[in-house]
Amino acid sequence: MKSDAIGPSCYGYWHGTLADLQTTLDDAASRHGKPVHLAETAHPFRLDSEDSTEDIIDLTGELVPGYAASTAGQTRWMKDVASIVEAVPNGRGLGIFYRESTWTAVTGNGWDPADPSSGNGWENQALFGYDDRALPAMAWFSHR
Repeated sequence: MKSDAIGPSCYGYWHGTLADLQTTLDDAASRHGKPVHLAETAHPFRLDSEDSTEDIIDLTGELVPGYAASTAGQTRWMKDVASIVEAVPNGRGLGIFYRESTWTAVTGNGWDPADPSSGNGWENQALFGYDDRALPAMAWFSHR
């Protein structure tokens, strides 16, 4: 299979450190001579849930050390991840896709399309707050 670009995922709470991400992206770009992008990432802006579904990340111990579950922590995560992608040698870092940036807790917007009352486990990692307003990370991300 031929590809034009390589796009791994990176969730710090599952996939290791940002140094690991840099090593992976640099190696993939170098080894395959292809541009790379971050296919998906996310970070919580808070730990509590807006619906009755347990969130993917809802405990302090699940957080990436140094990145609080706050709007500032989420924005810092995005900036740091973007710096890593931008630092891929030979300009091969293409950009970032944010996982479920608009997946807020709205009836009918849950895990199960057949069940309008199903919630989702990602609303605390969206780029929109529980008041449906864009968070600082969204503003930063959209101006990149």
